[in-house]
Amino acid sequence: MPAFDVNKEEINAFDFGETYLFTAYFDENQLFNQLEKYYNGDNYRFEVPEENLKQVQQVLDNFFYELVVQESPEEYCIVLDKDITPASILKSSVVRKQRRSREMFVMKDKTSLRQAVEQGATPLKNRESARGC
Repeated sequence: MPAFDVNKEEINAFDFGETYLFTAYFDENQLFNQLEKYYNGDNYRFEVPEENLKQVQQVLDNFFYELVVQESPEEYCIVLDKDITPASILKSSVVRKQRRSREMFVMKDKTSLRQAVEQGATPLKNRESARGC
């Protein structure tokens, strides 16, 4: 029987205590139905308790996705002044936090992070006054 390699699409999950957060859009209804209990529609993200992470990884693997746990969400953080928040940044973020006159976001991947910076956001690591995302 011939073997073949399939490139899996990577999805970043971020460790926030005992919960893993990720955002993704799935065209496959069957896949979404299997993960629906973890979906938070108010925040447009999946919230997976630590004890269910392996199960979710297996479900995603069955549909050729790889859930990659990122241990340092701060590497994906950007800061924006509150005046304007482009919709594309909201759409590509996993977490949004407001502090004083700024908004901080954890972006879903490095591409989204780069695009946000191109739209005027500042990576958190470049902001002395910002503390934690």
